[in-house]
Amino acid sequence: MNLFVASHHGRENGYCEEVLNLCPQIKAVVISDKEKGYQTQETVDRYRQYAGGFLYGDEVRRVLTTRRDSSMQFQLPPFGTGMVYLDLVAA
Repeated sequence: MNLFVASHHGRENGYCEEVLNLCPQIKAVVISDKEKGYQTQETVDRYRQYAGGFLYGDEVRRVLTTRRDSSMQFQLPPFGTGMVYLDLVAA
């Protein structure tokens, strides 16, 4: 699974369409950010158009954010199918 980690917490000033165009196989974009408090954080829809998505439960996910999904864990083997775990309770 190809993941793209958004720069600068997914904020507007870290968004670079030219870089995204160079990454045609993105399955999901990961944004690590706190609660929305600024307009510069409203980039999820822009990132979503570059991600092919993957099935998580009954839903196709294209953008994963700590705002919505809390903590995340990724198991990505060199070959085969990876696993994504969302909304994990801190141990």
